[in-house]
Amino acid sequence: MKKQLLLALLGTALTVPLAAYAEGAYVGVNVGRAEQKVSIAEGSLKDHTTGYKLYGGYGFNQNFGVEGGYVDFGKGSASVTNAGVTSTISAKPRSFYLAATGTLPLNEQFSLFAKLGVSFNRTKIHFEDTTGDSENSSKNRTTALIGIGAAYNFTKNLALVAEYEDFGKVLKEDGVDLKANLLSIGLRYKF
Repeated sequence: MKKQLLLALLGTALTVPLAAYAEGAYVGVNVGRAEQKVSIAEGSLKDHTTGYKLYGGYGFNQNFGVEGGYVDFGKGSASVTNAGVTSTISAKPRSFYLAATGTLPLNEQFSLFAKLGVSFNRTKIHFEDTTGDSENSSKNRTTALIGIGAAYNFTKNLALVAEYEDFGKVLKEDGVDLKANLLSIGLRYKF
């Protein structure tokens, strides 16, 4: 995770000088509560972890734009005991996304926004049980992304952002569905 965070920060740092020439461009970082919900034939389980996202975008005007980013949902896990055997499954989903954005400015400081796009998800899965069986795998899945949020502008360039994003079923494999969403708060810098 540290390597991925370092690479994402390095990538953002390299794009900042280029984006500075494009009025309407912005970058941001959010941290918040990531929720993973696993559904199987026997029922469903939820786990909450800390997630984060790094993103950048461009506003074509005050109402419409485009945004792309990277989201790390953390590691969620669940354990089930059946017939004396405890099985534990853990999942580490990550997403790259691209979305169209719509913004409704309410005044100079406060605005509401929504986004609709596509996310490219990769989930690493680890399974083990008390009999010694274990398995690692990773799966890819493309899903729709829906998000809503609000921004409060401290200055012309710096804003506090709060948002909720639903990434849908980031994993759908052999009767197992994994849904992921992120409720986060962060800072956005507009050039």
